[in-house]
Amino acid sequence: MNNNIRPFHEAPPLVVTNSHTLQGTHRGTVRVEAGGNLMLHGTLQGTLSVQPGATVLISGTQQGTVAVAAGAIVTVQGAIEGTTSIESGATVIIEASGKLAGSLANYGLLVVRGVFGGAQSGTGAIRLEGRGYIKQPTSISNGVHYYEW
Repeated sequence: MNNNIRPFHEAPPLVVTNSHTLQGTHRGTVRVEAGGNLMLHGTLQGTLSVQPGATVLISGTQQGTVAVAAGAIVTVQGAIEGTTSIESGATVIIEASGKLAGSLANYGLLVVRGVFGGAQSGTGAIRLEGRGYIKQPTSISNGVHYYEW
């Protein structure tokens, strides 16, 4: 028996129910409950689940999936790199310094004051404000869109 092999244990999710700040690098799921307020100043590698009545400010980087429920608000001054889903009644705001890079399933409202680049689906609204824009792919090969950031 090899004693150097350790079983993989998934860390339990971090559940935010009030005001909480994440700095440095956090790996795993973060769930922000109603009334919770998360400030992400570092890097989150994993899933970010934003429940109704919760708010999130991303000034760092979110790498992974972001799910925004109805009645929740996510403001991005840094970057989201991954898949984002916005439910009907939810809002994601990409500030002038912010970037949303990845696929988007939008059934709510996406406000772009910075940049969004990636595949889009859904019936939600995308509102461009100020100098906000949608980045076009630099190339497409075999149906895959490539972006240079």
